[in-house]
Amino acid sequence: MRIFLMLAIFGIFVLFNLYIRVRTMNFYRQLVRNRIQFNFADMFNRNKWDSVLEKYPQHQELMNRFRVHIINTGALFVSSVFLVIFLLIIFRHN
Repeated sequence: MRIFLMLAIFGIFVLFNLYIRVRTMNFYRQLVRNRIQFNFADMFNRNKWDSVLEKYPQHQELMNRFRVHIINTGALFVSSVFLVIFLLIIFRHN
C-alpha cells in the first residue's frame, strides 16, 4: 500500500511538473515574441506591476494571464507539498 501511495505521489508530481513547464513555456514564448521584459519580482509588487503594464499597454491581457498563472502555480505547488507531508504523517502514525 505504501509503495503504491509513493508511486502515485511521484506520478502526480511528474504530471504536475510537465503541465507547469508546458504552460509556462507557452506564455514565456509569447512574451519573448512580443519583446516584453520585466523582473520576476515585479509580478509580486502591485505598484511595480502596474508600471510594467504601462510600458506594454497592448499586451496587458497576456501579461496578466502569465502573472495569474505564476501565482496560482506557486500556490498549488505549496499546497500539494503540504498535502503530501500531511499524508505521510498520517500514514506514518497508522
